[in-house]
Amino acid sequence: MGLDDFYHRMDSQGFFKLDIPEKLNMARLMVDYWAEHGRSQDVAIYYLDQKITYGEFKDLSDRFASALHKLGIAKGDRYVIRTPNQPEYMIAFLGGQKIGAVPIPTNVMLREGEMEHIINNSEAVAAVTTAKQGGAIENIRSKCPTLKHVIVVGGAKGDQLAFEDLLKADGKSLPFVETYKNDQAYFLYTSGTTGAPKGVVHCHRFIIGAGDPIGKFTMGVERGDIVGGPTALTWMYALGHNFLFCFRWGASTAIYTDERFNSERAYEFIEKYKITIFVGTPTIYRMMLAVNDAEKRYNTSSLKYCLSSGEPLLAETWREWMRRFGVKIIDSMGQTECHEFCTTQTSLKVKIGSMGKPLPGIEVAIVNDKGEKLPPEELGHLAIRRNHPALFKEYFKDPKRTKEVRLPNRWYDTKDLAYMDEEGYFWYGSRSDDIMTCHGYRISPADVETALQEHKAVLESGVAGVMDPEMGEKVKAWVVLHEGYEPTPELAKELQEHVKATIAPYKYPREIEFIKEFPKTSSGKILRRELRRYEKEKLQKKN
Repeated sequence: MGLDDFYHRMDSQGFFKLDIPEKLNMARLMVDYWAEHGRSQDVAIYYLDQKITYGEFKDLSDRFASALHKLGIAKGDRYVIRTPNQPEYMIAFLGGQKIGAVPIPTNVMLREGEMEHIINNSEAVAAVTTAKQGGAIENIRSKCPTLKHVIVVGGAKGDQLAFEDLLKADGKSLPFVETYKNDQAYFLYTSGTTGAPKGVVHCHRFIIGAGDPIGKFTMGVERGDIVGGPTALTWMYALGHNFLFCFRWGASTAIYTDERFNSERAYEFIEKYKITIFVGTPTIYRMMLAVNDAEKRYNTSSLKYCLSSGEPLLAETWREWMRRFGVKIIDSMGQTECHEFCTTQTSLKVKIGSMGKPLPGIEVAIVNDKGEKLPPEELGHLAIRRNHPALFKEYFKDPKRTKEVRLPNRWYDTKDLAYMDEEGYFWYGSRSDDIMTCHGYRISPADVETALQEHKAVLESGVAGVMDPEMGEKVKAWVVLHEGYEPTPELAKELQEHVKATIAPYKYPREIEFIKEFPKTSSGKILRRELRRYEKEKLQKKN
């Protein structure tokens, strides 16, 4: 099941075609294939001063898989992973897949309530975490009836299982478990416009459906490449580029270990590991460009390409990076539901500001509500044909939400509005729902509003994404207070800290404005679009 078996095939019209075998296992394709086909000694992971080869990684993932099997974890069982970027995360992810189990990576910034929902909604039977991050799991353990095992990296206590002990299992006794292309492979939980996070179910076919076109046409990844970047591997963008697609192509990944981003450390990271493909976001590039004379102080000559996603890439950022470092930033459009589907690609003429063209093998179009294709320059639904093999299977236990993203003529609705120009380049318009993107994170306004309204001073709250010259899009909250409370800067700060303590800190409102009442529909719903319009008008007056 290697690249030569089904990579770069063309159909009768000469188009790139993704042939996916019926029997398929992501982990065995990404790890075992290379270990058994001449790359056993190639470095898979650079971590601090360690080098882990594909042969060593196969052994470690076999051992972990064998240990899970002995615990009674079987095909279809789900387990959560709550660790920072580190090799144990990767071992846990792929090790479980080898026995058909289903990993669910979660951001370490998620709070207890969010973790409780994910574990209970997914019916997870195990959790892999660290001594530092495990407290949130232990505090909710009694509320999670399906959770049987807590596996801890570096300091297990009580009835917790030590990750290190599990790696002592005999990997050679690992039973072979057959998995198929449409079997569950992993979940990611992502914010929805209303309600709790939804479980996005991906199948084993994802690794070819996404990994092949992205690896070839966006990354241009080859043997010997070293890929890395500072974002969390629990985010689909980094999970793909810095881990799954890298392993799919038998290249190396370097793990960025700082919990907080630091521009100087990012340059040191590129220099130390001789990164060839750097994976960042527009905010990261803007922050790195703020370092004076970085192109003279750091050796970045190893770079072939830089990748960007998560928010709009400004033309001035692209031009300045190109001027100072002589390296293109490849911009892209993607989602948790399918990873990237439109990118500027390594071989395309760059149109700065465009999300590029659809990747070969993926049918993308601008359509109307009836699923009919619209002509160039007309704004409509950005849609992907539902036969795309990297597209998610469903929102777990949520057929209503799954149905909502299905348009006529077998289109998947990304919930983004866009248009296509005469040359076939796609241009972003806006979200068709209220999801915000801040520093690459997708944030639901409902999550922030709920957190704010748990504070005793808040009567009502409305949240929306607004444009900021430094951050791109930022989270802003409008708050109506209960009688007896005064709108002060101190109270705004208190509300921000309250949100950070209630939900993941990256979701907190960067700005809070106190108002007397909200614009609402006749049924009493807050009109977030009106909040955005007020903000836009205010910004225009300033300029």
